[in-house]
Amino acid sequence: MSTLVVLTVLVPVWYRSAVTATDEWAAAVRALVNTGRKPLAASLGLALPQTLAAERDMWTMVSRLSRISYHERAAALDPYRAEPTTDPV
Repeated sequence: MSTLVVLTVLVPVWYRSAVTATDEWAAAVRALVNTGRKPLAASLGLALPQTLAAERDMWTMVSRLSRISYHERAAALDPYRAEPTTDPV
């Protein structure tokens, strides 16, 4: 009986700990994603747009490429393509 009481009292403590840990984990993942945005765009041959709304649109289109490969809607990424660099040979 005392075990049941102790465990019942500990449930809110465990729940609060789980929520706190999840919030910290979410912040760490968000920081990793924000750090990797520019290198990922560059590796895909894309330039990051100036506005956040345009960048969200660009990443939405990129994420759909795996479902619509070689589809005419893939041309919607053209405004975001980086200018080709010429390497001196």
